[in-house]
Amino acid sequence: MRSILILLTIGWPLLAQNNFLVGVGGITACEGKHGSCQSRLCSFEKQLPLHRFLKKEAPNVNAISVWITRKWEECWYPAPMINEGIQKGYTPIFIFYWFADDISDAFIQKKKEDYFKTLQRFVDYLKKIKGPKVVILNPEFNENGVEKLKSFDYLQARSILMIKEQVEDVKVGICPGDFGDYKKIWDPQNWENFAPSVKVSAQLSDFIAFQEMRALTRNKKSEIADTPLRSLAFAVYLHKKYNKPTLLAYIAVSSYKDEALQADVFNEYAKLMPLFKESAKLIGVNAFHYIDVPDHKGYFNEAEKHFGLKKADGTPKPSFKAFLRIR
Repeated sequence: MRSILILLTIGWPLLAQNNFLVGVGGITACEGKHGSCQSRLCSFEKQLPLHRFLKKEAPNVNAISVWITRKWEECWYPAPMINEGIQKGYTPIFIFYWFADDISDAFIQKKKEDYFKTLQRFVDYLKKIKGPKVVILNPEFNENGVEKLKSFDYLQARSILMIKEQVEDVKVGICPGDFGDYKKIWDPQNWENFAPSVKVSAQLSDFIAFQEMRALTRNKKSEIADTPLRSLAFAVYLHKKYNKPTLLAYIAVSSYKDEALQADVFNEYAKLMPLFKESAKLIGVNAFHYIDVPDHKGYFNEAEKHFGLKKADGTPKPSFKAFLRIR
């Protein structure tokens, strides 16, 4: 009980005092004609930690995000590489994505033991990471009926305590997805849906994270253009509802078929940053991919390959310059 009270009373104010996080997704890259390029374009021996390119290419960036999936292996993100990044000023953001698209009440109940085994393995790994680190738990959990489950709230609460009680210098938060009617900016009817599943876990969290993903394969151009304003509305809602700082866990706006639209979105995010910080106590923003991943697959089909700020060969997109203004 004492540890819970400590988290509730000092956890998020301490985080809010830290530097604003500007992150990008990725772990390694290759040296190419245009600087960093997709690591798949060179041999393993020539791949370098992404953070070695960022000081020159993207000086506003001070965080790097990586995904911990169900079949995650520690060798994907060697602790010495992460620690080198921390020493260079890059906070690691770990996105723990175990249930993924399979999430449902039945799947959670069937796999809960395996989930906690992986979480403990991850916790043991985090103990090797020497410095500040951020963990985002189960992004986009609020679907397939899970948004109504008190049992999932308790699972997330237990997960937060497992991490916080064993790992030093870590901040942890839950991450509902922004789902609903994208024709609207304010959408409280849909945002209220997941309230039953976060009553305890939200209070134990150091922050409330959220995500935004858009692409022309699934969304209208107007819905994509409105993403920054809707993000602001959602962030303000989360901050007021749960009295926590917010974190934009990942912005994934695909350049597929419209690079100018992607750039417009990031330009608008840059303009709105003062409002995000003031009204929603936003503590960080993370771009889903720094560099395009040509074999990426998912809900947005072909557009999944174009979420990066740079093309696979390292060529900066129009959005790259816009992203550099976020700080």
